[in-house]
Amino acid sequence: MSEPDDTSQQELASAVKAMDDLVEEAMQIYELDKEKTNVTDDLYNSLKVITGYLGFSIDIDPHLLDLPQDTRAILTPSLDILIIKPNFKSENKRLDQLGLDETSNVLKFAIPNIINMARNDRILKSKKIAFIRESANRLKRLPSANAEDMIVTDTSMHVEGI
Repeated sequence: MSEPDDTSQQELASAVKAMDDLVEEAMQIYELDKEKTNVTDDLYNSLKVITGYLGFSIDIDPHLLDLPQDTRAILTPSLDILIIKPNFKSENKRLDQLGLDETSNVLKFAIPNIINMARNDRILKSKKIAFIRESANRLKRLPSANAEDMIVTDTSMHVEGI
């Protein structure tokens, strides 16, 4: 009779151990979900400052969001994703509301494109500033003249009371 009791106690102990393992796994998953939320919030808030300043919108491949190919997805500077469906109805999703896979896919696609857009914008602004600087330097070469000499006077007669 002691054998069945030992087996039952071992099975019970094993079941209790399995429950402990289940609780431990559930707690670790809970902690990871909390960490995911915190990390996603930090990423979202930091990236939103940069993208808001730059002001670029980017077309996103709809497959990155598990959407049909005839759907259009646009990542806006506010990190909203505007989804335009084939029937022309649209919906908005915030980047921080996406799942981990979708968020990773969008970031892997969007960040290099944003960098290229920013680089092109910087180069264009640099050229424009160089042009304005050169123009200002050339205008400084004008012979120094008295400011009063530079004023054009109107010598035409004014007729009042007509």
